[in-house]
Amino acid sequence: MALYHHQIDDFVELTLNRFKKNEWVDISLPLQEYKFAGRVFEAKKKAERGGARLEWKLRTKNQGTAKHSGLFAVDDTNRRNVMTNGKQEWSKQTVNYIYDIDEENFQSGAETIIREMQLLEQGLYNDFFELMETAMWTAPSSSSLDPMPPAGIPFWLQKNDTLGFNGGNPDGWSSGAGTVDSTVYDRWKNYSGTYKQVSRDDLVEKIVNACDFTYFKAPKSYAEIGGGKPDYEFVTVHSVLATMRRLLQAGNDNLGADVAKWAGNVLIKGNPVDWCPAISNSDSEAYDSQAPFYGINWKKFEYYFKTGRNMMKHAPVKAANQHTVRERHMDNWGNFVCYDRRQGGFVFHVA
Repeated sequence: MALYHHQIDDFVELTLNRFKKNEWVDISLPLQEYKFAGRVFEAKKKAERGGARLEWKLRTKNQGTAKHSGLFAVDDTNRRNVMTNGKQEWSKQTVNYIYDIDEENFQSGAETIIREMQLLEQGLYNDFFELMETAMWTAPSSSSLDPMPPAGIPFWLQKNDTLGFNGGNPDGWSSGAGTVDSTVYDRWKNYSGTYKQVSRDDLVEKIVNACDFTYFKAPKSYAEIGGGKPDYEFVTVHSVLATMRRLLQAGNDNLGADVAKWAGNVLIKGNPVDWCPAISNSDSEAYDSQAPFYGINWKKFEYYFKTGRNMMKHAPVKAANQHTVRERHMDNWGNFVCYDRRQGGFVFHVA
C-alpha cells in the first residue's frame, strides 16, 4: 500500500532505524578497509569532550631544586613556570542526501520505501567515513586553512631523514602541532628516520629500537593522561607488509604443506603489523609514495567528538523552492589529539 505525501516524512523518521532487511550489494567503496571507522568506532570507546577547543597540560621541565646537602646547609629555593598548554581546535564535517517524495519508489509499499531510504543512509555513512579516512592519514597543509580539516596521524608524527627525535613542527604550522613549538620545546618532537630495505637489520631493527626509545618510565608513578605501557598499532603500506611476510616465512622451516603459512600474521614485539589501503593505493587522496611505517601508541592518541556533535543527524527538511524534495544532513565535530608526541609513536619512510 502506497503512502500519502503527508505520511512519508513521519514514516521515514520513525521507521528507518528499525528496518534491517538489506537486499543490495555495495561496490561503491574504493578501499579494502577504513582504519578510522575501525579504530574510532570499534577498537576504542567513543570519546566526547566539551569546550571551545581541545586543551591539555604539558609539563616541559622540572624545578631543578634537588642537590646534595649536609648539616646546617643553607637552602636554595627556586620556583619557575614548568607548564604549557597544548591546544587543538575542533574540526567540522557535514554530509547529506536528498530525495523527492514523488519518486516512483515512494508510490510503492513500505518495504520498498525503507529499502530505498537505507540505500541513501548507507551512502551518507560511506561518504563520511571516506572523508575521515583521508583526514586520518593526511596533515592540514597550513594553519590558515578554512575550513580546517582534522589533524591526522601524519600531522602529529612528522617525518625526518635524521634518525632520532627529530620530527618537528608540521609544514605551515610555525606555532607547532597543538600550538606547542618544537623549536622552543625540543621534547615535543616525535621519533623518526628513514630506511633503505625492509630487512631485519634495517627497518625491523629500527622499529624495535624505536619502541624502546619512545617508552619513558617515570621514576615515581603518577596519574597522567594515557599512562602505562604503550598500546602500539603498527601501520604501513601493503608492499612493506608483503616483504615482512616473506622475511617471516624465510625464517620458518616448519611450513608443512602450507606454502603461505605465515602470510597472514606478522608481529613485532607481540604487536601485529597491518597495512592501510588509504596510504597504499595510488588513487587515494592519502596515498604516500614514501612507503611509511607508523608505530602509533594509542595511549597517547585520541579522537574526540565534541559533546552533542557526534555524527548528529537532522530530521529531513523541505528543500528551498522544491516543496517535494527532502534534505537530510549529518554534522560532526571532532579532532585527533596527541598528548605527548615523544611517546606518541614514530614514523619511518624509505630513503
